[in-house]
Amino acid sequence: MRLLLILLGWTLTALAGDYGFRVERADLVRRGDVLALSAAIHYRFSPTLVRALRHGVPLTLTVEVRILRPRRGLWDERLWQRRLNFRIQYYPLARVYRVIDETNHSQRSFPRLDAALAALGQLQEIALPVPEGWRPPARAYAEVSVGLNIERLPWALRPLAYFSPAWRLISESYRWPLTG
Repeated sequence: MRLLLILLGWTLTALAGDYGFRVERADLVRRGDVLALSAAIHYRFSPTLVRALRHGVPLTLTVEVRILRPRRGLWDERLWQRRLNFRIQYYPLARVYRVIDETNHSQRSFPRLDAALAALGQLQEIALPVPEGWRPPARAYAEVSVGLNIERLPWALRPLAYFSPAWRLISESYRWPLTG
């Protein structure tokens, strides 16, 4: 209960500032029966997220990759989608930040938060399976977005996170046309 009150206080004092997520570039390349995703993502955590992380709250960031086709009507047709989860956690006794790629079951440790976020933002040729022989149709485009996965927070923090801009960090979608 005390932790919840502390986090509530942090959230109420957090002002909308210079924080958020931005996908700076992304690309999908066909490699046999997979699409290889490379992307550069800029992560800037709010002070509330930094404090929660330093108090042992693990944060999961979800990268969504989609291939869509324009169509008449309200929404474009979603042809393919994958979600990649990356968890960042601070270990105070060891004084390290651990970045865990839950998709590929790998992890790395960093002594500073800025180093962990920089590494987290560099996605290099991550293999995403597609059905054998599948090719995107003409006029298809891809988009990538990233956000803090509130559903992966400890249950006591979720209601607070849903209503606080300091916790609701989601990037705009980065879009580009697919060729070949």
